[in-house]
Amino acid sequence: MEQVLTFRLGAEHYGLEIAHLQEIVESPPIYQVPRGADWLLGAINVHGSILPVLDLAALLGFDNRERDPRVIVLSREFGRLALAVAALGKIVPLDPDALLPVQQQEQQTACIRGVLNLEADMVNLLDMERLLGSLEKI
Repeated sequence: MEQVLTFRLGAEHYGLEIAHLQEIVESPPIYQVPRGADWLLGAINVHGSILPVLDLAALLGFDNRERDPRVIVLSREFGRLALAVAALGKIVPLDPDALLPVQQQEQQTACIRGVLNLEADMVNLLDMERLLGSLEKI
C-alpha cells in the first residue's frame, strides 16, 4: 500500500507520497544562494551532493514562513531537490480510491493532485510533477 508523509504549510495540511522521498535530513546548515528567488531558501550538502532547498510555503504563496528544522530530500526522479515546510507530520496510508478530486484551478495553481480525508484533517496531496513543471516556467 502506498504511504504519504504529511506536513503543514500555514494552517493547511499537505502530503507527499513516500515513493517521491529519499530521506528527511535533520537540521542541515543551509547556505544562502546570492540573488536567489524568494522561494529558494538556499542549498544544503547531502552526502557530498549540493541540493537546492525550496521554501514550499513561499513557492505556493503562503505568508506564514514558519519552518521545521528538518528538510525533505526528494528522490532522484525529481532532480535532486530538497523542500522546507512549516512542520512535518506523520506517515499515513494512501488509498488512491479514497482520494477526493479538487477543482482544476486548484490543481494548477496550488499543485494539488487530490484531497485525503484523514480523521479531522483534510490533506492536500501534492502533485510533484505539476510543482516542478511550474518551476520551469519561472
